[in-house]
Amino acid sequence: MNREEALHKHISDMCAVEQHICDAVVRQRDDDRLKNNVEANQVVIEIERVLKKHLDALNDLAESYDQQVQSTAKEALGKVLGVAAGLYDRARGKHPLSRDMRDNYVALSLAAMAYTQLHTFGLAVGEDRIADLASEHLKEITPLLVEISKVLPDITAGEITEDADFPTDGSIARQATANTQAAWAPSVTGGAGEGTVSPTSETEPSAATT
Repeated sequence: MNREEALHKHISDMCAVEQHICDAVVRQRDDDRLKNNVEANQVVIEIERVLKKHLDALNDLAESYDQQVQSTAKEALGKVLGVAAGLYDRARGKHPLSRDMRDNYVALSLAAMAYTQLHTFGLAVGEDRIADLASEHLKEITPLLVEISKVLPDITAGEITEDADFPTDGSIARQATANTQAAWAPSVTGGAGEGTVSPTSETEPSAATT
């Protein structure tokens, strides 16, 4: 693989990842369950906004190298996304909102790692434009992961209370959120280094802010 082919592959692969996620999120926007959950709806709206912004920037980046990002065939997309490729194939099916949000988290985690690779690639080949863009986009994805991790316990608790035919306590959502956020504390993860984002960071902007 020559230099031009490598540049095209890495940029196109990143576009494929984010386009796949964005398409799924757009479909979710039509779900009445999402519309009726204010916090989850705000997060999904922000995910869509960020991903569309990223896709525009990636296409501009490709054009700056006199390249064109083409739509990725389904088979090729599967190779790029790996195990996450089938996550959204069931997006139109009837399943809990909590699963949508969980799958969004998994998909965005994959995008974060893909940007980590793209940033590393940019540094390795001496392309600051690629490295800088990847770093910037990564910093816009991590707050989205934080917000999903905060709203998921409340969504899950509500679904359990609604669906169960036995006694449940839906009021534990706040406790569940606090307990699970604590799992990301520096004392647990080994400490957040410079530039590292943890869900408990108070300095991160809210992903639900538009």
